[in-house]
Amino acid sequence: MNTELHETAGRHEAEIEKLQQQMDQVLFELKEIRTTLAEARGGWKTLMWLGGAVGVVIGLLLSAK
Repeated sequence: MNTELHETAGRHEAEIEKLQQQMDQVLFELKEIRTTLAEARGGWKTLMWLGGAVGVVIGLLLSAK
């Protein structure tokens, strides 16, 4: 009876360790996704700023004529 208990506990321990490794991998991937989104957000803001600046310059050039 005691041997069965140890075997069951060993299996559960192995399963828990596997789940922990999977969770660590998921967290790592989420951090990568968050980093990618932050970089994309910065690029998007830069493009919007540049587009606005070009619009102002074109507006000034057209109004000067």
